[in-house]
Amino acid sequence: MASEESRAGSLAWVHARGVAELRWRDASGDHFEQGDLDLRWCSGRGIAASISKFGDRHAWIGSDGVRWWRFAPKVRPSTLDVGVLQPAPGAERSVPDECAVTPALLGLAPLRPRAGARAAVDGTLAWVELDPAGLPSTEGGGFEAGFDLATLEPRAVRLLDAAGVLAWRVAYADVRSVEVPGTAPGAWPRAPRRIEATRGEGGASLLLALGSINVDREAVDRPPLYDLEALRERFAPESVRVLE
Repeated sequence: MASEESRAGSLAWVHARGVAELRWRDASGDHFEQGDLDLRWCSGRGIAASISKFGDRHAWIGSDGVRWWRFAPKVRPSTLDVGVLQPAPGAERSVPDECAVTPALLGLAPLRPRAGARAAVDGTLAWVELDPAGLPSTEGGGFEAGFDLATLEPRAVRLLDAAGVLAWRVAYADVRSVEVPGTAPGAWPRAPRRIEATRGEGGASLLLALGSINVDREAVDRPPLYDLEALRERFAPESVRVLE
């Protein structure tokens, strides 16, 4: 889709800051966690996201495009979870983490339709199945994106399971231009400042509210940020769980 290439195709070195909020419910009730978010994406290397509270890092989530990981240095024992972005069917996985480290699902990379896919109009959105390249495994289901009929801006992505039931929905809001020094404003790419992933209908949710997005190669093109072994040495987790 030409509009998606125009919107995000030129983004490669993104440094964003904002707030991350996680809400969920279990047997003990409703829960809410919030932290300051520092997000970096370097095309060809990966994603690195730090979540801090009052200056202390509580989580480091990242990916090298093949694997994803989450360090929790403040829990006891300190932990590391590792998984693959396209696990084998039936393998244990973590969809929130996969969503948080996938550039297309964050609206930072083009949402490309699958070859031959046809759009289905529902209200003000045109829904179309996405090319699976660069997306987490669907285990027999599929990813669809909803584009605004008037502007062709992406408004949501939904993950359907093998039975066609909504498993996750990622909604985008406040899509704005990202300044690229040396480029005319009319050619600046656009990315959402608000990304919210929700499980099913009203389940657990992860909200990323970005106060700033900058194209900053110097800040993000740093190989150790996307090197799992270097990060393991840096954080020295006491417990490791592999989800693959």
